[in-house]
Amino acid sequence: MIEQELKKLIIERYSSLSRFADEIDMAWTTLDGVLKRGVNKANITSLIKICNGLNIDCESLYYGRILPKQELLTSTPFNENEIDHLKKYRSLDDYGKKAVDALVDIEYERRSEPKEYIQLLPPIVIPSYGHIASAGTGQYVFDDIPPMMIEIENTIENQEVSFAIDVNGDSMEPTYHDEDTLLVKKQNTLRVGEIGIFMINGEAYVKELGKDALISHNKDYNDIPLTENTICIGKVVGKK
Repeated sequence: MIEQELKKLIIERYSSLSRFADEIDMAWTTLDGVLKRGVNKANITSLIKICNGLNIDCESLYYGRILPKQELLTSTPFNENEIDHLKKYRSLDDYGKKAVDALVDIEYERRSEPKEYIQLLPPIVIPSYGHIASAGTGQYVFDDIPPMMIEIENTIENQEVSFAIDVNGDSMEPTYHDEDTLLVKKQNTLRVGEIGIFMINGEAYVKELGKDALISHNKDYNDIPLTENTICIGKVVGKK
């Protein structure tokens, strides 16, 4: 029986069951119970401790064989979920195993070459309004300006982008520079500390929202006090 072979191996390496139990931080009664009731009825956590202590393969022990750990598993032993998956896999018929194998192959390829799958997604097309958002002294808003349509990468983050707009000026340096293309999500409110596109008296600005002013990151520029005429057009969520 595999339990007798296991007991013999433990005694050969550790002289006694109690010494081995202490070494793997397991109660002696638990170890004794595993050897008496059978390894295939043992708690998974106990089984992992025994296998790690003896440097033997956990899956092989569960199915009645004592084999040394494979080199791959020495540094990455099976965890409880993985052993549970292996148990379920072994209970499947040929059709079920082929289905699982096919899915594992697909997911392995996806993780191995993630860029290939990203490229399969069509780009997102958004309107771009050119040099309208001022990072300086202000620029007229773009209601009547026909946009140019541009493509941006199809990512989860870019799903919320409403339009693009180019920076005009240097008041937001070093965060944003002149001619940077900003990606903007339309919304009429921002939290303090967020950067957005604001309209004041018909002119558009890219600024950080402060408690009582629009803040320029370039210290050569003064902040712009918030008034009832300050309108938020959208939040800057990135740049192209």
